[in-house]
Amino acid sequence: MKLSIWIFAILISFSAIAEDLLVTKTCPVLHNKSKIGILAFSIPWFHNGGSQASYIAKDNATGIGIEIHFLVNSEGLAHNQKSLACDKYRILQFRNTNAKLPSDQTKIQLDIPINSVEPFYDSFPLEFGHGMHKTPSDMRDKPWINSVMRASTVAIYDTPFVSDNYGVEGENIEVTFETCVVCQQFKAVDIILSCGTWGFNREYMGGMTAWSEPEAYPIKCSSELNNEYIKVLKNTKHISYKYGLDWK
Repeated sequence: MKLSIWIFAILISFSAIAEDLLVTKTCPVLHNKSKIGILAFSIPWFHNGGSQASYIAKDNATGIGIEIHFLVNSEGLAHNQKSLACDKYRILQFRNTNAKLPSDQTKIQLDIPINSVEPFYDSFPLEFGHGMHKTPSDMRDKPWINSVMRASTVAIYDTPFVSDNYGVEGENIEVTFETCVVCQQFKAVDIILSCGTWGFNREYMGGMTAWSEPEAYPIKCSSELNNEYIKVLKNTKHISYKYGLDWK
């Protein structure tokens, strides 16, 4: 089945099977100034280091969870138009934090494992889905009891957290992410499209409490990748994804 037909079938199915997706923000995704779809962010939930997930933060919560879906529209499916010829849509994600970090991590970096070869979040061993798929099987940090069906062009599921041990005394813990859609072209250079910024903070309380439960930041949309993150992508040494050869 051709990619365009396959994705079109996904979009038709989406309204019928994804009632449980609770969307709090959508960002338009642009390609050559044409709107080719939306980046949909779910209502964030809260969890304690990968457990006790719920939509209301408990006192011991240390992080948030979110599902992010890109849904292509008819413009994005126009593969006969050379200017919109995307063979596949992928997700890039960057992380910025003031928390203490292990020696193999930096304050601002691509949000992928250190041993990843490609830069995309929608690849193993991270939690993601393409087309019609089930939500991740690990439900310890998810607010649902059983895996449910989702349908989108590409989706990621992320549950970041920062425990008290990684906080800097006297400072709020701050974590932000920038999530972007990539137009992957097998015979040409990939193009980074629109993005959305999200994250959370934990207020420093002092005393026995130390840091509060997380508070999610409002989600913000952007028509292009932040220049700060472009530098990170160019300088990430453990991936083979070169500016001008693989992406622009």
